[in-house]
Amino acid sequence: MDNSIKQPMTISRLAKASGVGVETVRFYQRKGILETPESMSGYRTYTELDVRTIKFVKRVQQLGFTLKEAQQLLELASCCDSTRPVLADTCDKKIDQIEHKINDLKQMLNLLRKFQQSCGDVTSSKPGCSLLDCFENNWECCETN
Repeated sequence: MDNSIKQPMTISRLAKASGVGVETVRFYQRKGILETPESMSGYRTYTELDVRTIKFVKRVQQLGFTLKEAQQLLELASCCDSTRPVLADTCDKKIDQIEHKINDLKQMLNLLRKFQQSCGDVTSSKPGCSLLDCFENNWECCETN
């Protein structure tokens, strides 16, 4: 049986089944990620396909994709010969972005450690110095050599 034809659900059931809030569902509708279904008997009803769509978006966001990128991935609809090059390129670009971010974070971590060792050393008996001076001199003025 097709997952999109299973029993319809209300927006609150959809949100709960998807692990998001009702406002997230509405936001996805405004962004065009989810269609806003017609109202039946005063309620809008959603399907299992809507649950799968939300879970897909949340999962690819965990991989670093933006909401817009997730929407573009959804538009591809399948992994096939015609979409594989697009998917490969999209993933390559995201991998490059993440590797760049990792390098930036490593640099930040190294500078933070240097700052901690030079200006945050609680065992140092050196007289204090200006944090502005330390910053301008790449933490050299507070070195604890």
